Amino acid sequence: MNLEWEQNWLKQFDDDLDVLMDNYTDTFEYEDMNLGVRIDNDKPKLRQLFKTFENADPGASKHYFEATRYHGDARGGTLEWTWEIRHKTDFLGLAAAGKTTHVRGLTVHAFDQNGKITVERSLWDTAALMRQLGLDAPAELEFAA
Repeated sequence: MNLEWEQNWLKQFDDDLDVLMDNYTDTFEYEDMNLGVRIDNDKPKLRQLFKTFENADPGASKHYFEATRYHGDARGGTLEWTWEIRHKTDFLGLAAAGKTTHVRGLTVHAFDQNGKITVERSLWDTAALMRQLGLDAPAELEFAA
């Protein structure tokens, strides 16, 4: 795959979950390590999780993902992305309503010979999110030049 493909995949979270789900094989591994979520071979469950990030409900928080870099080839690689959340409600039990946060993350993808996702693992900067919400989080390190 490439950066353009990955950006298109991210945009499908907006309001095109049926097309998004077509990117996955029937046998797949999905994991969001920050959320502690692992889903194997269960597309309805994966789709339900992805509804969290869908922008179809005008009363829900808005999630905007942008692909920034892709390191890999047609069989697999790592996507770097940014995630802007315009919070209308609390987020994962954290007071967030009315705030906007910006987070960086990584997704590792493996693809089958037909370009379908067989493995997906994501990590994102939880500490940055917590700091932006005014919560205690590990300090950012600063290095002298």
